Amino acid sequence: MYTDLSETARLNYDFWKQLQPNRISEQRFEYTTKVTDTYHWELTINGSGLYYKDVSGEYNPLRGAVSEQLLSDFWFYGPLLPIPDLYIRKQLVAIIRNAFIQAGSPASYKHFDLFEYPTLPISPLQWVFGDHHANDFIIVRDYGIEMGATNWHDGLVYLKYLSFENFLTIPPREDSLITQEIRAEIEALLARKATRKRAEDVLAPNDNAESKRLFMDNGGQIHYIHRDGFGDVYKATAKEEATWRAELIDHYKRRLLEEDNESTLLHITQGLAFNGVKNVGDLLFEAAKTANPKAKQTLAKILVEQFDAELGAKILISLLEYEAESDYWRNYVFNSFFNMHDSQTVQNFIAQKLRGDNEVHLKKSVDVLRMWELKGHKTLSDKNNQNR
Repeated sequence: MYTDLSETARLNYDFWKQLQPNRISEQRFEYTTKVTDTYHWELTINGSGLYYKDVSGEYNPLRGAVSEQLLSDFWFYGPLLPIPDLYIRKQLVAIIRNAFIQAGSPASYKHFDLFEYPTLPISPLQWVFGDHHANDFIIVRDYGIEMGATNWHDGLVYLKYLSFENFLTIPPREDSLITQEIRAEIEALLARKATRKRAEDVLAPNDNAESKRLFMDNGGQIHYIHRDGFGDVYKATAKEEATWRAELIDHYKRRLLEEDNESTLLHITQGLAFNGVKNVGDLLFEAAKTANPKAKQTLAKILVEQFDAELGAKILISLLEYEAESDYWRNYVFNSFFNMHDSQTVQNFIAQKLRGDNEVHLKKSVDVLRMWELKGHKTLSDKNNQNR
């Protein structure tokens, strides 16, 4: 029974129930790690999992060896092998998250913690057990933890890798080299406490988990639960629903700050509106202020089309800060204004550019006025811009 499952089992069940692997298009990342030598890595993600290619043989004597990791294992516990760049880790999380059917499912916001790895002191943290005949060692690198053994006859006997995320999330083995004292030092370095729990330690009582799962799976839209034939299973009080709805809304708000996929952001905004949030437009506007260019573009489009065209126009104008990188952004902004003749923010912006000394923006603004005239808004353009 679902209610008899541990928390860990419930999350894994939810992950594979919600995930649509065919939504994950294959992508490859290349990066390096460095100790004394520089080591090259290739990482591929697709609907079957993650594949780490140890090009230089840093942890596998067979150069080019490939190690596989399940999508759920990466999602809950972090990288199996080094991924030093936080941006790549964030991309991988976003790729998997966008393959979920339901944005509000429990597993969709239970991924491992994303954080910048710490800057290490000149002398790295390390521990050695044994003597010159044979010893075991632990070394903290700037991209994870190494554990290995040496002896006088063979030199290096083995070398293994443990990511910081695995260290924080996976229950330790009883025979692990990492003692409680060592763990405390590494946690202090990471400025994070381990969140690991054994599955048998998190068995939850019957807390109406099945009803909560149905509520979350359906984004708080209870009529879908009954439509799909689960009305006899769903047993929730008004107080429980209010608690779950607050949790769902909080989750949606956090995801506004993380997503850039248009269909996902549309789903989130619809979920917020359905669950009674009144200031969805303001939330989109605030999220756009710190978003990446792609997310900012999408949030502006949703604002213009569904919530507040004036706020959307302000975000569109802010995209011009990226025009030095590519003229795509300049073209996108001014072309978007072709259909925004009623926006006072756009009218004021065009008037400012007609008076300014930026020749490219001047020409683009004239194109906007001409398009307004072609669409039958000549009076509007004359009234606002003829004598400015």
